[in-house]
Amino acid sequence: MISVRRILSLLFPGKKAPPLAVDPKIAAFQNIINYRFRDPALLKHALTHKSCAGGDDPDGILSNERLEFLGDSFINCLVTEHLYRMNPDKSEGQLSKIKSLVVSRKILGEVAMGLDMGRYLIMSHAEERAGGRARVSTVSNAFEAVAGAMYLDGGIDVVRTFLEMCLFGRIDGFLEDERNVNYKSKILEMSQRDGLGIPRYVTIEATGPDHAKQFTVKIYIGSTEMGEGTGQSKKIAQQTAAQNAVANYNIIPK
Repeated sequence: MISVRRILSLLFPGKKAPPLAVDPKIAAFQNIINYRFRDPALLKHALTHKSCAGGDDPDGILSNERLEFLGDSFINCLVTEHLYRMNPDKSEGQLSKIKSLVVSRKILGEVAMGLDMGRYLIMSHAEERAGGRARVSTVSNAFEAVAGAMYLDGGIDVVRTFLEMCLFGRIDGFLEDERNVNYKSKILEMSQRDGLGIPRYVTIEATGPDHAKQFTVKIYIGSTEMGEGTGQSKKIAQQTAAQNAVANYNIIPK
């Protein structure tokens, strides 16, 4: 990818290229992330949602999707490095579980929201009206794209500094937050550890209109009912049921 500054240097050989006019929103976001891009066009690209691509770009090349692909790789690498260095007493399995949470869409979306990233995204009016600026998947993807743009602009140490600023220091808090516990995985580990088989989830009720369904799910281990949960999706209901099952685990006849 040839930078805008490189193009200007070719147009003005032997002279100092005229300064680039930086979009005020791009300049403001650089202050938030505490990094000044050599090529601000990279950051603008990272903040461009696919809804702006239009019919002339069906593959989304002009959107931030390719930078998201790149940034995802470096975030995974640097989070893995950080966890390895900071947790010498944890096993590979334990580190993998922590990393899965830290690089999840939920956590990266929360970090991106903390940077007010949605406010700076470049998207269509239709996408904005549909709530795109507050959509977790959209801002988490943009977070990865910004990391990719930082790598291209300044190298991996720039990305590491960025993650140290906004992500690494919050990892302990994310791990301690019960909302981030995967209770379905936890109850599965407990039941398999004790030779009780795989928990079974049964949807017993689905009420309400299609746009506002409420599901009720019961969880069984063997023939023992361990509890139930409700939620706006089966996944949420199962997670709540699993949380209750963890609390009730001692009722299973051994």
